[in-house]
Amino acid sequence: MTFRERIADWISGGALTHEIWVRKRLTDLAGVLTDLAKERADQLDRIAAEEKPTSNATVRRMARIARGEE
Repeated sequence: MTFRERIADWISGGALTHEIWVRKRLTDLAGVLTDLAKERADQLDRIAAEEKPTSNATVRRMARIARGEE
């Protein structure tokens, strides 16, 4: 943070520092949510891949749901 930004932060009562903190936390949260979404998509792909020609109705239904067809 530059000297000018520190003065502005001091005058504003820490608004700049708070804004920087909020942006950092939101960026971190977006990364976590992206990783979680990728993990869940992989898990659903694995469930859908379990469907075989000889699978019973329950397995076929779960695979259809995992593919998002239902």
